[in-house]
Amino acid sequence: MKISLKGRIALGSGGGFFLLYTLASALVLVIDARQNRNQLEVLLYAQAESLATYYASSRRLDYPELVTLEKDTPFPIWMRVVRQGRVIASTPGLQAFSTGHREKSDYGHLQIWTPEHGRRMAVVAHDVWNEPGTEVEAFASLHLLRQRERDLGFALASAGLLLIPLAALAGRVLAARALRPVDALVESIGALDSDRLDQRLAAPGAVTEVAQLTDELNRLLARLEESDETMRRFTADASHELRTPISILRTGLEVTLRKDRTAAEYRDVLRENLEEIERVQRIVEALLTLARSQGGEGREIRRETVDLSAVVTGALATIRPLASERGLTLEETIAAGIHILGDPDQLRLMVLNLLDNAVKLTPPGRTIHLSLEDGAGQARLEVRDEGPGVAEEDRPFIFDRFYRSRKTRATGSATGGLGLSMVRWVAERHGGEVQLLETGGPGATFEVVLPRIAEEPGAESVAAELRRAGG
Repeated sequence: MKISLKGRIALGSGGGFFLLYTLASALVLVIDARQNRNQLEVLLYAQAESLATYYASSRRLDYPELVTLEKDTPFPIWMRVVRQGRVIASTPGLQAFSTGHREKSDYGHLQIWTPEHGRRMAVVAHDVWNEPGTEVEAFASLHLLRQRERDLGFALASAGLLLIPLAALAGRVLAARALRPVDALVESIGALDSDRLDQRLAAPGAVTEVAQLTDELNRLLARLEESDETMRRFTADASHELRTPISILRTGLEVTLRKDRTAAEYRDVLRENLEEIERVQRIVEALLTLARSQGGEGREIRRETVDLSAVVTGALATIRPLASERGLTLEETIAAGIHILGDPDQLRLMVLNLLDNAVKLTPPGRTIHLSLEDGAGQARLEVRDEGPGVAEEDRPFIFDRFYRSRKTRATGSATGGLGLSMVRWVAERHGGEVQLLETGGPGATFEVVLPRIAEEPGAESVAAELRRAGG
């Protein structure tokens, strides 16, 4: 059975009070018992001393306590005078304790008389100073002492039976008042709408802990809102990215099928469609990579020794037909034998996105410059285009996922909102970074810096490989 927090606090309050009350009651009982013993000892000693003094001075046995039992004291006291072991006078009603033994207690003069018959009694003896062998004994019943202790224990137990439930009830009331802000917070959480993630929780008048919990929940809602907005933007921009090439493919096929065409015309249409399919493939690869990164950016990537020079050369060969079709010139300076540790597929996708972005944004007749060089133990890849450049207001956001500047939207670039964020993601996953350089001239220059490793023994330059392939 589940117990609410209020119930737990009530039980805890009652249990805690029960424990403290029990300890306090036990302490009270011990202290009271000691005080009663001390009081009884002082009373008996005073009575015995008084009678011994009276008898020593007067030799008379008409002392009031020997005539009648004094009942006005907290403990009724019996007295007797014993000479050479024989009782010569005693209070009426006192048993003739002819036999029995005394036990010395821990309380000064007080002793416990244990007769063969009857109840145990407390006794204090006092010698008559001028008559050796004669002593005065004062008796009190231990039964009355025990009864007083039992009465006090019963009173404390009765009070506990009343106070412990009251303590539990008070704990319940205090818990209800203390948890009122929590109840209000739970009600606010229940009123949240999944379609309105911009809503925030309020906890007016809450204690510090509840206020901190509310702040943390609001921060969680803010992150959920941001994640939801990113997902919506992801879906919308992915649809936008894919819609353009698919529309081009469909339109081209519909126009081609309207009439019979020559084999050369069909080949041209197929070539154009193949280029669009390659663009769709790059978009899908980028979307898939980004989706995986959303699921866990700390996930390990495949790591192997990669010849970055060969990867850049291959990506350049892939993008060259597209650049030629747009009337663009590619100039490259690729240092041979630059090796890094990483995933060759992701690195190729990074280079293709940089080149594709440059091709899409560079006007016909212009030049795209690519360089790969070794700089102080690092691989530096630089791609510079002669396009419109990046507006000042777009620079802080150019690497954000699915950010699309006005110039990108105007050109209809297939990777305008996706490619550069992919470049940054791959670079960072490989321990590097990408940045937009300040060139002071037209166009945009992107630089990727990656940590390189020493060239593997026996590795040959890309130029040598190309010479062998051509020779």
